[in-house]
Amino acid sequence: MSDPAIPSDRKRALRRSLIGARARIDQDERAERSRRVIARLEALDLVAGARTLALYAPLGGEVDVLELAARVRAGGGRAVFPKVRAGDRRLAFALCVPLDLVRGPLGALEPPEDAPLVEPGEVDCVVLPGVAFSLDGLRLGRGGGYYDATLAAMPRAARVGVAFEVQLVDALPREPHDAVLDALVTEARTLRFERESG
Repeated sequence: MSDPAIPSDRKRALRRSLIGARARIDQDERAERSRRVIARLEALDLVAGARTLALYAPLGGEVDVLELAARVRAGGGRAVFPKVRAGDRRLAFALCVPLDLVRGPLGALEPPEDAPLVEPGEVDCVVLPGVAFSLDGLRLGRGGGYYDATLAAMPRAARVGVAFEVQLVDALPREPHDAVLDALVTEARTLRFERESG
């Protein structure tokens, strides 16, 4: 019989280690690597073909994909951003330009209260930040479970993780609620995965 605390303990240790590795990338280098990730995202069919693309505001040294929002809008698409909903583990998505983002209850930048919400079923692709990503398509987030709960309710939306190479690991502990990616993009490569349809 396995101890259910073991995956959680391993995840906590990985979070500490990889947040530190990401923090050691200096600001100029992080900006350059983020630009390379964006170029790879734009070349990825899952992103290029999305009419409504969910992005995020970077937190704690994450890959900065905000520049992609303007490009999506210029191409006739919609860029939406996640918003924490009171009393719900699932994120809402709202139309917003990066300059209008405000500090939310968990410290991340998110759309203001009056930003128009978009139905989850209208989102074609979700670009996901994370602390770590495995080479088999798993994502380790900050531990709140918001994206896992949200993605479970959005089986049609493509899931694209973005990370710096230092955030990649061979494998991650997997739990039943963990969302599997369709693709992972770093500054150096793009990986594709097969996930079971939900």
